[in-house]
Amino acid sequence: MLFLGGMDMSDRIGVWTSDKNGLPVFRYTGSLPYRATLSNGRAVKLPEDPWFLLGNYRLTLFTHVSGMYEIISGQRSWARINQGEERNSAACRAFIRVDDTEVSLLGMDYYQMQRKNANAFGCGFASYTYELEAVCVKRSLDVKPSIDPYSGAAAFLLTVEITNKSKEAINISYGEAVTANYKEIRHQDIDNRESDVQYTYDSGKEDNIAYISIKARTKDPLYRVSSSETAPVDAFPPILYGMPVYGGTATARADGCELAMSARCNLSAGQTKLFRWIVGISYDHAIEDIRGDIRELLDNMVADGDNLYGRLWRSRIPTFADEEDPELRRELQWHAYMLEAMATYSDYYKETKIPQGTIYDYDWGIHASARDNFQHALPLVYYNRSLAKSVLKYMMKRTTSFGDIRLTEYGFGVSDHGCYFTSDQQLFFFMLMEAYLRVTKDYEFLNETIPPYPVVNVVPLRVMDFIEKCFVFIKDTIGTGCHGLVRLLNSDWNDTVFYINKVPYNSVVMEGESHMNSAMVLAIIPGIIRELRKARRMDIIADPNGRIEALLESMSLYVDQICQAFMEDWGDGAFPARMYFDEQKYGEDNMFLEPQGFTLMAERFPVQRKRILYDEMCKRLYNGEKLGAREQEVPEFDSEEYDKGSRENGGFWWSLNGPVILGLAGFDREEAWKRLKNMTLANMSKQFPDYWSSYWSASDNQESSLIPEEGLPDQSYDYSNIPVICAHPHAWILYCYYYLKDKQ
Repeated sequence: MLFLGGMDMSDRIGVWTSDKNGLPVFRYTGSLPYRATLSNGRAVKLPEDPWFLLGNYRLTLFTHVSGMYEIISGQRSWARINQGEERNSAACRAFIRVDDTEVSLLGMDYYQMQRKNANAFGCGFASYTYELEAVCVKRSLDVKPSIDPYSGAAAFLLTVEITNKSKEAINISYGEAVTANYKEIRHQDIDNRESDVQYTYDSGKEDNIAYISIKARTKDPLYRVSSSETAPVDAFPPILYGMPVYGGTATARADGCELAMSARCNLSAGQTKLFRWIVGISYDHAIEDIRGDIRELLDNMVADGDNLYGRLWRSRIPTFADEEDPELRRELQWHAYMLEAMATYSDYYKETKIPQGTIYDYDWGIHASARDNFQHALPLVYYNRSLAKSVLKYMMKRTTSFGDIRLTEYGFGVSDHGCYFTSDQQLFFFMLMEAYLRVTKDYEFLNETIPPYPVVNVVPLRVMDFIEKCFVFIKDTIGTGCHGLVRLLNSDWNDTVFYINKVPYNSVVMEGESHMNSAMVLAIIPGIIRELRKARRMDIIADPNGRIEALLESMSLYVDQICQAFMEDWGDGAFPARMYFDEQKYGEDNMFLEPQGFTLMAERFPVQRKRILYDEMCKRLYNGEKLGAREQEVPEFDSEEYDKGSRENGGFWWSLNGPVILGLAGFDREEAWKRLKNMTLANMSKQFPDYWSSYWSASDNQESSLIPEEGLPDQSYDYSNIPVICAHPHAWILYCYYYLKDKQ
């Protein structure tokens, strides 16, 4: 036997520590396969092999506790380079041969060989240590951070260190391989024979770079004419390549579509040998371009310790040196890292955004939704201005010349609304734009020109023009209903209303009204007006024909109009309602969270009324909850797909609790800090310690206290093979922290 027997693994999921650069590291100490049960004995629907994330703006690398890794790119279309046999899985392997005995290292069956507390997942690296009978193997993967929104090497360093623990000399062979099996994530459930795209694989080697070139053939010839034109499928996949950096060799073979790395050596007693390879992808198929990425990856590498690029990651992540709570400081650093690792460059729009993750991007393979991209960039205005600006430019390039912000993006640059006609995207654009101008004072940005969707062969607009077009779209195209409130249309933030309350679409789509949208107008547009007036006073934006002054006056009149309608509808009640839908007024007696945070943010309402509203929220929405307010006081909708207490039917959402904290900052900062700390991952892992999804990331929502699945992602949906990694908790916790500090 080469490996030691079963280890006494703690039931605890893991512990947070720090690396030598002071950056957070999570050490997984739980069992594998991961399993947990609810109080009613039902199995928890979470992946058995937990997901961690390494990445920069050009590469998404999922590393699992089992040692498996998934190479993913969202640069052209969300795609997995090494798709495994199951959905959301990987095809890779590693083995070591000591004398004549071979042992595989990757997969859940081999987890017992790993040294307890040795699996380390940090900022840009994942490290595994295997204790075999004769040798100790340390294996690590490192990703270098991007230094600006337009750079980054789509590659990682694979390092293997082998130590002979025995008292005799031994012969060692080590092998690592990754299979090129290219699949757009959106099509991963489609059989290759039925797919609209067929892939072939050619192998080659130039100097010491081994590669597998992936080529596509589409049924529709239009999709393979040009790599720069929009297409619903991507016919221009990358090259997968590998190169030895220190010792070892690299080979590729097309028949098995496999890129292999190997090393052989003789180890005397106590001797240690180190081997290192680069594995990467490149959409520029020229070898010289690949060499450029390799040079980029090897530059500034510090070849000692767990984190080869720790110093660079340290320079990309705020220190939060003024934060006295070490646990909170470490968590804030982790949130900043996760947003950096999730950020993804778009080859079509030539900008970088931060995706939602979990379902939309990593499971469905689409960039959705527009409102999420705006929210995820909010904290960046404080510490990564260039990335925040790139997100704004990316989203303006997904906006038409008449102010319609496209909801989703899929394939290569295709952006549309799918089946939705949402009513709130422009308001989230204004939310990010107001924060960017307020914090950075970069008013010159308003004069920059950006091409609207579809980007090619269109007349560029000034950023100032986008603001005007989006405002006019809200005012005139979305419009107001018979009560004077902003229309609901298909949906506002809650885009499931037609799923959980099935009604004829054509009879209600133009009649519904949203109290959330209306509260957002009152909370956000006055701030945009204020920032634009500052730019005008400084003569940064010219107004020769008086159009900007007319816009500002129009925006002010619109806010007055919505405020009057909102106040009349609110009346003397303790809280505003939720919406008018299907000839009903929802939320008049049963409180919904959606409009409440933005109502607390609105400057027009007196503090005393806000205190009454918040007291009512504490009684109705916070009662019994461990993380924050749930979405509904008493869930109203009966649906097989939405349990009462789950998701938009009464679950907990960071994106709804964040605005509450921003509102509280205006009149009760102590309470705001309390609510912020309640919704941290530190608190979640203390409240729900048995779920690995409580520790280093989460989905966009958690089940509320109303159901046994409390503290988990939606359990009416099968999360068993979905990466529970979402930007929502990272962005909102971080933005609320900065916002509260800014208000002190």
